[in-house]
Amino acid sequence: MKKLLGKLLIFIMALVIAACGFIVLCEFNPDMKKAASVASNTLGEYIKSQNEEENIEESAALASSEDNESEKEVFEFLNLTLTDASSAVSSVTVTQIEEKEFSQYQSEWNSSGINKEIVSKVTTPEVNQDLNEDASDDTAYYQITDNMTDYAVTQRNAITLETAEELQDALKDAGMGYLGKDEDFPASYYPYYHMLTDKCKQLYRQIYGNASNYKDTFLPVTTATPEEWNNAYMSVVFDHPELFWLNTEMYTEYDYKGNVVKVKISFYNEELGNIPEAKEKFDSAIAVIVEGAKDLKSAYDKEVYIHDKLAQKNTYKKGSMDQSAYSAIVNDETVCAGYSKAFQYLMQKLEIPTYLVVGWGGGLVSGDMHAWNIVKLGDAYYNVDVTWDDQEPINYNYFNLSDTNFHRHIRMYNSQYLPSCNGKKYSKAPKN
Repeated sequence: MKKLLGKLLIFIMALVIAACGFIVLCEFNPDMKKAASVASNTLGEYIKSQNEEENIEESAALASSEDNESEKEVFEFLNLTLTDASSAVSSVTVTQIEEKEFSQYQSEWNSSGINKEIVSKVTTPEVNQDLNEDASDDTAYYQITDNMTDYAVTQRNAITLETAEELQDALKDAGMGYLGKDEDFPASYYPYYHMLTDKCKQLYRQIYGNASNYKDTFLPVTTATPEEWNNAYMSVVFDHPELFWLNTEMYTEYDYKGNVVKVKISFYNEELGNIPEAKEKFDSAIAVIVEGAKDLKSAYDKEVYIHDKLAQKNTYKKGSMDQSAYSAIVNDETVCAGYSKAFQYLMQKLEIPTYLVVGWGGGLVSGDMHAWNIVKLGDAYYNVDVTWDDQEPINYNYFNLSDTNFHRHIRMYNSQYLPSCNGKKYSKAPKN
């Protein structure tokens, strides 16, 4: 029994360490609080039962037998608990609170589910990156813009189902929801949809259909790996800024034998209250801005108007909905994600093809994940970064530039498959 108690002590110490991870984790995933509570209660009951056993006189042979069985039970429980805790903390907490470097983000990208023809045809833009500056670089303007990089890459909370019973329980009372079969996504406005394989296009339409109808939990319409599902999900996020109630920072997937069998996406329910009412407010604010631009003479003039309007009305500030277009359109406080998604949607409403671009902004030492836009004027494409142009006064240092001249920006993820920007006609600041 002494041997068992020694093992049990080690187990308790290890569990305390895991519990610390759980405490941090619960701040990001409230669903884990219940699991942590169950684990704590189970441990309490287990220790209580072991203490009661110590007070019972038994023969040496029986004690030896019980020691072996109890030791097996302890380490089975230890392995299960710590494995789950380690997996959860690694996949959720660390990715949320640790700052990563460019190379780490870059290495995480998986192109599974992307049409291989798109991948093979892509040409790497000749970008003047200007990223390898010294950490002591005191260029005032770069110091300002490099701190305006707060795009939150979507994280996955993966729950692995080990048995058929767990699978059955996870699928209980769940359905596929809205499949989006009749949805149409023209390539000129929704490029990320057209980068996907046929399988992932099915997933994309389903994700869009369920998000549009405020359904957050559903079963994938087709068999898909986590990487395929993630790419379909990110493509919806990149293509559809109007889904402002979709919290793009995290979703939960349930995996069984290498496939996603159930997903739960997140909405800004608490922040928005009534989503349909928030949508009315959002659409009304959009209509007012569009009304001010629609009668302008050219697409270029409309672009300047939207660029300046967003810069005038917004303050760069982090907030609970700063990854949503709603923060820039209604709240007037946002970060790069909000500026870019709002610009994308307003330009779409004016029938000017405009895309969200996600990548690295700033220097390799001072930068971070960032979002900006590509706009199509005539037959050519141009880079626009409204966020970095929102200075006092508003400037046009990052307005309608080619890839070659678009300093301190690197496209990442499926944004690298967007058209190259080499337009010249509209690569100019507006006249005052």
